[in-house]
Amino acid sequence: MKARTLAALLAAACLTLFLAAPAASAGTKPAPLIDPSLNAALALAQTDPVPVIISAPGHITQLRQVLRDTGTVPLTVVHGVAARLTPAEVASVAKLPYVKALVPDAPVVSADYVSSMDITNLTIGLGQLPAPWQGGPTGAGVTVAIIDSGIAEHPNLGGKNPSRLLAFVDFTKGKKHPYDDAGHGTFVAGLIAGDGSASLPTDEGGLATQQFRGVAPGADIVALKVLNKFGQGRASDVIAAIQWAIQHKDEYNIRVLNISVGGDIPGPTVDDPMAQAVEAAWKAGIVVVCAAGNEGAFGPGGVLSPGNDPYVITVGALDTKQTATTADDTVCTYSSEGPTLYDEFAKPDLVAPGNRLISLRVPASYIDRTWPENRIPVSSYITDPPANLKPQYFKLSGTSTAAPVVAGIAALMLQEDPTLTPDDVKARLMASADPIPGAPALAEGAGAVDAPAALAADLRSSGYDLSADLGNGSTILPPDVLVQWAKYSWTKYSWTKYSWTKYSWTKYSWTTLINGQ
Repeated sequence: MKARTLAALLAAACLTLFLAAPAASAGTKPAPLIDPSLNAALALAQTDPVPVIISAPGHITQLRQVLRDTGTVPLTVVHGVAARLTPAEVASVAKLPYVKALVPDAPVVSADYVSSMDITNLTIGLGQLPAPWQGGPTGAGVTVAIIDSGIAEHPNLGGKNPSRLLAFVDFTKGKKHPYDDAGHGTFVAGLIAGDGSASLPTDEGGLATQQFRGVAPGADIVALKVLNKFGQGRASDVIAAIQWAIQHKDEYNIRVLNISVGGDIPGPTVDDPMAQAVEAAWKAGIVVVCAAGNEGAFGPGGVLSPGNDPYVITVGALDTKQTATTADDTVCTYSSEGPTLYDEFAKPDLVAPGNRLISLRVPASYIDRTWPENRIPVSSYITDPPANLKPQYFKLSGTSTAAPVVAGIAALMLQEDPTLTPDDVKARLMASADPIPGAPALAEGAGAVDAPAALAADLRSSGYDLSADLGNGSTILPPDVLVQWAKYSWTKYSWTKYSWTKYSWTKYSWTTLINGQ
């Protein structure tokens, strides 16, 4: 019971917290900041260790030496260290002269849910471009790093010898061989870079009447696993993965980073560690694409972190109504709407197909076992299939399926012009997007992504192409929006009902929309 209560306090406080400290006046040092939610958790923990993030700018090595027995993780991109500390250890660390702040290392989850869905690249305009086998863009030579639940073997990703999988790093268990016990990361990878080998069309010598391939089927992949099989992870693991991507950017030519993971916004972006981490990646030359979140039911202010950051490309979900025409497209009702809490940045930046998408299935993964009805029957895309063929595809929906569509388009753009900066890519994507009739501006952003138009655009950004700053936190949003959000998130996440180690996606957002909208 104590562990569940502790988890409730940590999660209700925030899913990602920044290591901020007040500025010191001349000749004085302010008292180290221990976040109030951490104090509450420590009181409940008694003598048990609690996961924390410690801010110690310029003293990470020294701090790790002090904490040598706690299994620390350096988070240099935000000048901090992650560790598990007892209440007594927290009190001792807070007294160190170079420690600026201590906050909970709280959980993050996938911004996704399951539904009965479908997908077509025609919606984003790929049907207007030459096919890959006809010399059309494929994203070849561009590496997309995917921060998610890992990656599994799949025919669309090269099978047992995935030459396009350049690296796999497991921040959850430290395993070396690629795997995906959740099934979500592989699904995302398929939307970005799946080559459609498991559904090869008849005109290419295959058996399929419909092919399911990613937007950039020639792109390379780096898989950074931060979520366990239930879709649970920690802010520190996400930050560490972003940090790894920055450090290995040149080694693997990482030009795009897809983050279909979201958490609560702890405060302004300057006080949000996830936001600060994605900004560091952006400034290092990596296009960062984030899911907006599935909090449309909350109304304005529901965009999650790190999609709240003004630098990155934040993507909402578009409902294509399963038609090739865009005339009937609408923004999904569950897609998070801006402006962002605290800062009131205009988000999302644009929307992309995210309702009822089809991508790669990982047999026996968590989502595969939990929702077997979402497997795509082989007979639905191959007439009279051989009896030994097993389903290779799955159906999912949400803004975390919309984000990889945009990440794939970014890879196509960078293949066509490797000199593009992240801000060039963002400016072109937004300027070429198609407004959706009747959609609120803070739900659709610039509009629906248009791949051919983005590839044809010639805009160049003269500086950082930041999302518009619309106010000071209460210019548009009501004064009590933070109180409303606290009640909403507490009710929705319901952490007190579930084991900290067995948090289920079905309790996050998928159960209420399992049949789509």
